[in-house]
Amino acid sequence: MSPMNMGGSMHRFIFLFAPASLILLTPAVNAAGKDSPFPVHKQTSVPVATTEKEQQFKLVITGENWTPAKTAIVVCDMWDTHHCYNAVKRVVEIAPRMNEVLEKSRAMGVLIIHAPSSCMEPYKDHPARQRAKAAPTAKNMPKDIGVWCHRIPSEEKGTYPIDQSDGGCDSDPIDQKKHRESLIKLGRNPDAPWKSQIAVLKIYDQNVISDSGAEIWNVMEQRGITNVIVVGVHTNMCVLGRPFGIRQLVKLGKNVVLARDLTDAMYDPRQPPFVSHTRGTELVVEHIEKHWCPSILGEDLTRVVPGSAGPAE
Repeated sequence: MSPMNMGGSMHRFIFLFAPASLILLTPAVNAAGKDSPFPVHKQTSVPVATTEKEQQFKLVITGENWTPAKTAIVVCDMWDTHHCYNAVKRVVEIAPRMNEVLEKSRAMGVLIIHAPSSCMEPYKDHPARQRAKAAPTAKNMPKDIGVWCHRIPSEEKGTYPIDQSDGGCDSDPIDQKKHRESLIKLGRNPDAPWKSQIAVLKIYDQNVISDSGAEIWNVMEQRGITNVIVVGVHTNMCVLGRPFGIRQLVKLGKNVVLARDLTDAMYDPRQPPFVSHTRGTELVVEHIEKHWCPSILGEDLTRVVPGSAGPAE
């Protein structure tokens, strides 16, 4: 994804958005019919040959029909701002398209789970937050659902494709310095300035708001959710590792996919393998497709032709 056009040489070094959840909204009606199964096209990289130097893969796309009532979208850490200037710009780019996908999915009957970590205070009285807290404790509560999941066995088969040891911020040093100064002037912690989810993503009463792995697991089990689409940032960090992230959900047996066009990595092209930021994100997605779970496009959820992909789940 290319950086957003900021308009000539003029820069704004702080991005803040009021939480849209403070306004109670009513979703649009799904013309295709609520609860009609919808198709997803899962892209996976499967091994085809192994040489002394590397393992070779090929892309395989399989179709499934998912039942909306058994499906959830987890929106990971789409914060109102970020410590990295370029990361904020890319979230601003992604958010409108993501909201379009969420609106369509919600109208079909898919559960939307907004998970802006460490930002629960603005939503404490919101019905969507209360719904997460009120879900009964699942009988099969995983013992480690409350902690980050750093690795699963399938990862041992591959080499991680990018170096993120510097934190992945790729901002120009001058821009980054001004952004940090702006955050400080606003009374934000420049290392962790997020306070809410970006307001472009609309939150409705019937949604769920939580950053707790246990709460999100309780809601999924209460509703019989088996299919989970993960969207948000950052692909190589929170999207994978959070208690409600890809690793944990795959490990616990959910039918998980990543929406590869609705995510972004924290990667600095000044670090190995010295490719563009866009290519760095693609490498992480390819690695996920090889070792964790398939990916889909958000387009699957905005051009729905019920019953067109495969058996319903």
